[in-house]
Amino acid sequence: MTATDVATATTQAQSGKSSPNSKESSPVKVKTPAEIQEEIQEDATTHLLTGKRHLLVSDIPSAVTSLAQACELLSGHFGETAKECAESYFYYGKSLLELSRMESGVLGNALEGVPEGDDANGSTIEDTEKMTEEEKTNVEEEVGEAMEENFQSLMTKEENEAIGKMESKEETSKDEGSMDAEANGSKDVNMEGDDVEADDSQGEGTDTSIEGKESDEKKEGDEDEEPSNLQLAWEMLELAKVVYTKQVESGEGVKAYFEEKLCSTILSLGEVSIENENYSQAVEDIQSCIKKLESLPKDSRIIAEAKYQLGVAQGFNAQYDEAVESLNSAIEVIKLRTKNIKESVKSSKSPSLQKMEITELEALVPEIEEKIIDTKDMKKEAEAKTEQEAAGLSSTSGSKNVTSIAVKRKVEEEDGNNKKTMADKTAAAS
Repeated sequence: MTATDVATATTQAQSGKSSPNSKESSPVKVKTPAEIQEEIQEDATTHLLTGKRHLLVSDIPSAVTSLAQACELLSGHFGETAKECAESYFYYGKSLLELSRMESGVLGNALEGVPEGDDANGSTIEDTEKMTEEEKTNVEEEVGEAMEENFQSLMTKEENEAIGKMESKEETSKDEGSMDAEANGSKDVNMEGDDVEADDSQGEGTDTSIEGKESDEKKEGDEDEEPSNLQLAWEMLELAKVVYTKQVESGEGVKAYFEEKLCSTILSLGEVSIENENYSQAVEDIQSCIKKLESLPKDSRIIAEAKYQLGVAQGFNAQYDEAVESLNSAIEVIKLRTKNIKESVKSSKSPSLQKMEITELEALVPEIEEKIIDTKDMKKEAEAKTEQEAAGLSSTSGSKNVTSIAVKRKVEEEDGNNKKTMADKTAAAS
C-alpha cells in the first residue's frame, strides 16, 4: 500500500464513509404523508375488523375497545365528519348500545326478587294500614327515640371534633408565639403580633380548605356528568348519520349502498330511543327509516327488522293495534324472503349459506308471533286498568252524592221541625 492509499483510507475513515455503522451509510427514512395515511388506515381497518368480529360473537367489551381505537385513529387523521369514519362510528355506536343493554340486564338480575308495586304487599315489610293504634304508637315512640339518640351522638361527635381542632390551633399559635418572642427578645409585644399572624394563618388555612372542598366538589360533579354508554351510542350513531347523509346527497359511490347504511343507522337510533324510553321519538325515527327503504326489494331483511322494531316501539307507546299490524308486516316480509330463497336454492351452486339463512328466518317467525301475543296482553291490561280507574272514580262520586243527599235530608228535617216548633209557639201565643 502506498502513502497515497494510506492517506485516502485515513481520510475516508475520519469522514465515516467507509464505516458501515455510520449515519451517512444508513440514513433514517422519513415517511411521506401518503405512507402515514396508508399506515393509519391499515391500523384502523385492523381494529375495525377485530371489533366487528367481537361484536359478531357477542364479546361486547372487546368490541367497544377495538372500535373506539378505530374511531380515534380515523377521526384524528381525517377529521370528525370524514367519510372514512362512517363505518367505524356506526359499529362503535352499535357496540355501545349492546353494552348498555348488558348493563341493564345485569341491573335487572340484581333487582330480581325485590317487591315492586302490588307485590310489595307480600314482602316481609309490615303494612302500616293493618297495624293497630297501639302498635303504631309504639313504633312512633321507638322511631322517635332512635332519631333522638342518633342526633345526640352526631352532635357529640361534631362538638368533640370542633374542640380538638380548636385545641390544636391554640397549641400551634402558642408555639409560634414563644419562638418569635425568644428571637426578638420582647415577649409581650411579639405575643400580640404572633396572635395576629396565627389568626391570619388560620384564615389562610380555612380558605385553602374551602378551596380544596370546592375543587373536590367540582371533580365529583365532572365525574357525575360523565355520559353513559347509551348517550355515547346516540352520539356516535348521530355522527354516522351525518356522514352517510353527506355521502347520499353528494352522489359519490353506489347510492343504494349508502342509503341502506343510512337507514341502518336511523334504525339503530330508534333502538337507542327505545332503550331510553323515548318511545314517541323511536316511532318517528323508525317510520322515517321505513320510508327511505321503499326503493329496496320488498323481501329485504332490513325492512323486516325495521317493521319489527317499529312494532316494539308502538307497543311501548300504547299504540297496540298499530304495533300488531307492524309485527304482522315483519312476518310477511320474512316469509316472502324465505320463499324467494328457497326458489333460488334450486339453481344455486353453493346452497349451504342460503339454507342457513332460511333456518335463521324460520326461527324468527315464532319469536315475532310471541311478541304479538305479548302486545295483545299489554292492551288487555291497559284496558282493564282504565276500567278500574273509571269504576273507582264513579264509586267515589256516587258515595259523595249519597252523603250530600243524606245531609240535605237532615237539614230539611231540621228546618221542618223548627217551622213546626215556631208554628206551635205562635198558636200558643195567640
